[in-house]
Amino acid sequence: MTSLDIRSARAATLAVTATLALLTLAACGGGGGGGSASNGGPYSPTLTDARSANGSAARNAGAQAATNLPSFGSVTQSTNAGSVAGISGDAASTSFDGRNVRVTVQRTDGSQLAFDGATDRIGGESYPPVLPGYSYRGDALLTSTATTLSVAAVYTNWNNADPTDYLAGGYWMHLEGRTDTLEITGADIGAFVDGPELSGVAPTLPRLGTARYLGRAGGVYAYEAGRSTEVGEFDTDAQLTANFTSNTISGCLGCVEGVTIWGVATDANGNASEFGDETVPVRLRLGETAIGPNGNFRNQNVRLEGDDRTVTHTDGSWGGQFSNIPVQTGEPRLVAGTAGAEWTEAGGSVGVFVGAWFGTRN
Repeated sequence: MTSLDIRSARAATLAVTATLALLTLAACGGGGGGGSASNGGPYSPTLTDARSANGSAARNAGAQAATNLPSFGSVTQSTNAGSVAGISGDAASTSFDGRNVRVTVQRTDGSQLAFDGATDRIGGESYPPVLPGYSYRGDALLTSTATTLSVAAVYTNWNNADPTDYLAGGYWMHLEGRTDTLEITGADIGAFVDGPELSGVAPTLPRLGTARYLGRAGGVYAYEAGRSTEVGEFDTDAQLTANFTSNTISGCLGCVEGVTIWGVATDANGNASEFGDETVPVRLRLGETAIGPNGNFRNQNVRLEGDDRTVTHTDGSWGGQFSNIPVQTGEPRLVAGTAGAEWTEAGGSVGVFVGAWFGTRN
């Protein structure tokens, strides 16, 4: 099999943990058709428009984001490189008031992308808590002008007794061009995690022993086979192992359940159709990397593996940050970050994953 055309692989098993997805934008709302307003009024682009407007541009932007190393402050991995080649130059930051999350992306050209849960929310869903005494919610956000269309998925976990104790993660996709006719000429993509426990005071890490972290991962998915494209999202499990004796960390996304994808497929004639909750037996190996003195880490040691395809080449990057809040045994209570992979298959098809992940101490 040389394609991720999931309509031809319906025997794949649906992920039983889809309701725990880190970044299920589709489940949060959106959808709808493209084109001009039928009532003669202003046209408002939709999530489906963003996914179907220019699949090649989205895949190319995702490929660049996948290969750029993440930057720190928050952990941000994006299309736009900064002053150092190969390192993401955009910086995502968040705020949370106990009800609404706000995300600001400072871009390398000096402009900003801003998403506000109070005004830009097109859907959302609550999830079982990640930690006792916390709440966990996902928001789908969309903003547009005559020349820009931006969508984001933001998932926020917060302490019910203290909302300043929160963690937010997600991704954005920003498109430029004419949004009324969906003539998109440019795109950039990014993923991030942010929160007080990932910035400020550096964590105190154990000097000996290992710790396992389990959680979720998800983000943007794009695929191109000839003139056909798919653009959407992915969700999967995340497993990380920290070796504090050797001061290294490694992991895997999708090693338990494969990767679930959904989105919009556009054929060679420009016809678009939605697909959803299809699982493919692939996994992303996150190679061993050294943990820095501030509890962060990054490298370009990633590898996509597939049980139903021949992957001939993978490029990508991953990285993250340990929490500065310890559990009783002394290890950080969680670790979170971003990861991306661009791959090529034997038949010439190409794909990309770019997203965020987190894991809590297991």
